[in-house]
Amino acid sequence: MFKNYLKIALRRIRQRKVYSLINIVGLAIGMAAAMLILLWVRDERSYDRFHANAGRIYRAAQVFHYDDYHLEQANSPSILAPTIREACPEAELVTRVKGFEGSYLVKADDKKFNEPGLGVADETFFRFFSFPLIEVNPATVLREPHTVAISERAAAKYFGGSNAVGRTLTIFEEDYVVSGIFANMPDNSHFHLDVLCSFASFARYQEPNWGYNAFKTYVLLREGSSLQSLQDKLDAIVKNHMFDSAERYEATRAKGYYTKFALRPLTDIHLRSHLLWEFESNGDATYVQFFTIIAAFILLIAVVNYTNLSTARSAGRAREVGIRKTVGSTRTSLVRQFLTESILTSLTALILALFFIRLLLPAFRRLVGKPWLEFPYTYDPLGLLGLAALAVLIGVAAGLYPSFFLSSFEPAAVLGGKFSRGLKASILRNGLVVFQFTLSIVLLVGTLVVQKQMAFIQNQNLGFERDQVVAIETFGELGQKLSTLKETLLRNPSVVTVSASSSVPGTTFTNIGSRFEGTESWRGTNLFIVDQDFLNVMQLELVEGRFFSREIPTDRQAMILNESKARELGVDDLLNKRIEMWVGEGNEWFHIIGIVKDFHYESFHEPVKPLEMAMLHGACLWPESYLSVRIRTGDVRGTMAHIRKAWDEVMEGTPFEFSFLDAIYDAQYRNEERTGRVFTIFTFFALFVACLGLLGLASFAAEQRTKEIGIRKILGASVPGIILLMSREFTRWVLLSNLIAWPVAYFLMHRWLQSFAYRSEIGFLAFIFSGLIAMGVALLTVSFQAVKAAAANPVDSLRYE
Repeated sequence: MFKNYLKIALRRIRQRKVYSLINIVGLAIGMAAAMLILLWVRDERSYDRFHANAGRIYRAAQVFHYDDYHLEQANSPSILAPTIREACPEAELVTRVKGFEGSYLVKADDKKFNEPGLGVADETFFRFFSFPLIEVNPATVLREPHTVAISERAAAKYFGGSNAVGRTLTIFEEDYVVSGIFANMPDNSHFHLDVLCSFASFARYQEPNWGYNAFKTYVLLREGSSLQSLQDKLDAIVKNHMFDSAERYEATRAKGYYTKFALRPLTDIHLRSHLLWEFESNGDATYVQFFTIIAAFILLIAVVNYTNLSTARSAGRAREVGIRKTVGSTRTSLVRQFLTESILTSLTALILALFFIRLLLPAFRRLVGKPWLEFPYTYDPLGLLGLAALAVLIGVAAGLYPSFFLSSFEPAAVLGGKFSRGLKASILRNGLVVFQFTLSIVLLVGTLVVQKQMAFIQNQNLGFERDQVVAIETFGELGQKLSTLKETLLRNPSVVTVSASSSVPGTTFTNIGSRFEGTESWRGTNLFIVDQDFLNVMQLELVEGRFFSREIPTDRQAMILNESKARELGVDDLLNKRIEMWVGEGNEWFHIIGIVKDFHYESFHEPVKPLEMAMLHGACLWPESYLSVRIRTGDVRGTMAHIRKAWDEVMEGTPFEFSFLDAIYDAQYRNEERTGRVFTIFTFFALFVACLGLLGLASFAAEQRTKEIGIRKILGASVPGIILLMSREFTRWVLLSNLIAWPVAYFLMHRWLQSFAYRSEIGFLAFIFSGLIAMGVALLTVSFQAVKAAAANPVDSLRYE
């Protein structure tokens, strides 16, 4: 019987080529689009799960809270790790890691290299994480001072990939011996470091300083131990080590002020952790949920197409069912036959979908920014079996209702010519059309809202001018060469002004404790170290006082605030008031000389936070990380050549690494830009699949009304009138889809916009445009068949049987 079912199914596909093609192509596009999205989702969910003990690893984030100030940061003091080892038997193993912000110079064989993946780790690192060591025992690597472990990538970069162990790298002007080589950290790790210096190499990190937060601390929970018990021990560590006395701890808590170390699962970091001082920009669980829903939407639309077309063509198969039942066929055997047809269609669609995936995967990698993505299932027999099972499941889901519907016809009714398609089938079919277009319109609204928000961000006044500024990484190497380099650069009239600073808008920055005079509370505040030209390069607006001056020696201990910091202090006249701040080797007092207008140095996801600016090469010991050069429009290529030549002359072989400031700032919205592109492309797929189904239904409707159309034309009906008649039925269901889709889309996109501190309004235009687009596409699709039917010869229509 199965052979018979298969033969009939193939025969039906050959007989109904147009409908079979619509079903197969619709299912194939739906499958391919859904599998590509889920490939990205699978990669996002896989971060850090490759570690052998991933389920028992936690990171200790530090939380500060007082008054209206709340801060969570990924960093913690280096002293926390050994304290946990001593005080917490629940911790089987503890390790700490530090990644240096920005890039640093590393010398190998008298050559200088830019190293963005420089870090520090203690000796337990390779016993804690599952990064395979290619050479050296994991129990001994990183144990001795001035030793370093490097990745395979770094070994190839510095030494050509061979004989790296035992050779020397110069870092921070000190020599480090390579004691081990480890495999490159996987793409789905939440941090990627290539050069790991031993913790024992840095005396300053070994000081018992609970206020110097420089490391990420990871804890491996002992099997069978309670996570809550470990958290309670961490709270006790705060009480016993971070306060002078238990009384002060209790008094502070009574005021609502507290600090704590909160344990977060390692496997949650990539999607659910967006703290200050993360290693890298993380993903977002909300986007993963959105795209999972999109994949389900597209696949549902494709499955609905099959169900809709199958029930629409029920009248064409009524006699077949009647005859089969008359000669003894059971309802069960008919259900099997129709399910076989559906499954065969789904399997054929799967083969076509795999071809589409192979064709589209390179473009999809670029779209989502993941060049490492692979579709592994086509090379794995078990994977292929799983895909085939998925296709069978989709085939059953798509064909289940049509199978029971078709097999329910009564032989006497259909053979006697009394068969009616029935109200229920019509309601179902129209309901499925509404369902398809509701999903498509939701995606259309989402696309328009995302694009509007990105346009809002790009056109908003940032409070500084980001265009025509070249940001050059200095690796902290400028020092006394800064003035010479500035003079050399300014010889070119296309160079407007030059400034050095520890950060530029869109990059990482320092957060440090400071205390306003006359108060006891210390607040963490963001800090920029800048020189006297920073105001002019960034074109900031000074609202009170003055900026730093070369002519005033006391400015080395001066400070400039932004408006948010001034509001936080709550004092009317701040000029010449003092703020105490930790500067690296102790505390120093700084007098306030000016206030600048708030500018968006972070992304629009965050409100403008309080900011302090201190003078470069003054009391603060941090070096510059960026040289910002404002240039004139015109001969940009020639100006860049001059900048590079000046750099090479003054910096003597230091790598020239630069970006334009607008590109650095816009990189903060890379996830949103990708989201917008993915929304747009897969919304197109959803609409295309929905319109394929509508094309099939319109074709069927035209076929069913062939004689009616011929009679209407003979009686004088015009072609536009017939097109309107045939389009009216479908357009009203698209209108109903809009009414259902709009509130759903509003709820989803309102939730997405809440992740931005500054956001555009959703507005009604996104809904109007999405409705017009959906209606226009539906009308074009239906009109294609309507015009074809209306233009047919009435004589041929009346002969139609």
